[in-house]
Amino acid sequence: MKFLSRTRVAYDERIVAAKRRGPGLAKTRRLELLQRRSVEVWQSTDYRWRELFEAADVMSEGATRSEPEGPVYYGSTSVLLPLTSLGVAETEVAEVIAMIGSDPHARVRAVRIACLEAQLRAGGPIGRVRAELFVRRDRRGVRVDVEVEARVLSEAQVALGPRRALPAKTRRRSSGER
Repeated sequence: MKFLSRTRVAYDERIVAAKRRGPGLAKTRRLELLQRRSVEVWQSTDYRWRELFEAADVMSEGATRSEPEGPVYYGSTSVLLPLTSLGVAETEVAEVIAMIGSDPHARVRAVRIACLEAQLRAGGPIGRVRAELFVRRDRRGVRVDVEVEARVLSEAQVALGPRRALPAKTRRRSSGER
């Protein structure tokens, strides 16, 4: 009579060890009662941003293309901010680049300039804008590149207003509409 100890077990330890992935079990540590972290806070003034963007050199390129849902404008705008001529120290340029990339007020100023340029090049009013923003160091200052995509609205769509100008398939219904 064979005993169970002599027969092969239902699982093989070598196979189980080979299938195991990742680290094994570990004991958890006790959570700290208090945790500390440092945060760096920056502040800028709107007047200085306005001064900087008003002194900027703006270059744009783009065109309107016919798409199945109507004419769409595709283009890019480069906004060159002349930092050194406005008294920004060379040591602060890296900080200004980081700030433009994260400060919503500076980003909105750059996108507004790009939207005005897009509307001029599209030859008519534009609808909702999709924009991507890239900030780079330039030998004359800081360059903010804004890639723009927007539907070009017809006169009839402008007369209907912003809610009615969207096509029916992309327009969201509010709770009162049927």
